[in-house]
Formats: sequence, C-alpha cells, structure tokens
Amino acid sequence: MVFAASIIVSYMLLLVALAVAAPGIGLGGSLIALVPGNWRDAAHVPAYGLLAWLVMWGLRRRGWPVLQATGIGVLAAGVFGLWTEVAQGTAPGREASLHDVWNDLLGGMIAGALALWWERARTNSRSLKVAQARNRHHVMKGTGSR
Repeated sequence: MVFAASIIVSYMLLLVALAVAAPGIGLGGSLIALVPGNWRDAAHVPAYGLLAWLVMWGLRRRGWPVLQATGIGVLAAGVFGLWTEVAQGTAPGREASLHDVWNDLLGGMIAGALALWWERARTNSRSLKVAQARNRHHVMKGTGSR
C-alpha cells in the first residue's frame, strides 16, 4: 500500500508544481514557457487521466471492485484538478481556468472508461476460455479413431 500511495502522492506533487510554476521564472517556469499554450491545455487530459488511472490502480491493488475504484479515480482527478486550478490562480503570471478543470475531468473519465472496458474484455476472455474448455469434449466427439 505504501508503494502505490507514494507513487500517487509524488505524481500529485508534480502536477501541483507544474500548476503553480510561473512562466519564465525558474527551471519549471522556463520549461513551461517552451510549450505552446494550446498544448498545455491539451496536456491536462492525459495528465489527469494518468492520475485517475494511478488512483484506480492503487485501489484495485487493495481489492476494491473495479466499478468503485473507477468512480473514485474519476472523482479524484476532477477534485484534484479543481484544487490545482485554484492554486494556479494564486501563482504570479498564471490564472485559473474552468476549461482546464473540464479537461482534467475528461482525462479522468477517459481513463475510467478504458479501465471498465479492459475489465470487461478480461472477464469475457476468461469466460470464453472456460466455455471452450467445457465444450471441447462435445466439439471433438466423433473425431477420434476407433
């Protein structure tokens, strides 16, 4: 549990550091200034999708059902995105944006949809293998030599 929590918290700290970095000031600000503005907006989707996935991964490692872990992961991405936008609004040279919060939530929802799809595909694949093994006798009936 400590391993998953440390990865999630470290990633959250990285997101906060990027949110409050002032463009052109310091190392983080210099790196942010190199990225075009529309790319920074689009980067919210995969960045917060990864956060949602990490939360879902951590909860699934603890034995949570996929549906509940997905809901908490999406909610965590949305709430944390809102919080980082508030923090960003206090940073010099930065402003809060509702559009970024929507992108954060979109990233979380995409990660949640992928997690649910993956679980369904995995479950269907496992069920198919069991059914094939169970029906193998009937399929092979009459094909053996006497």
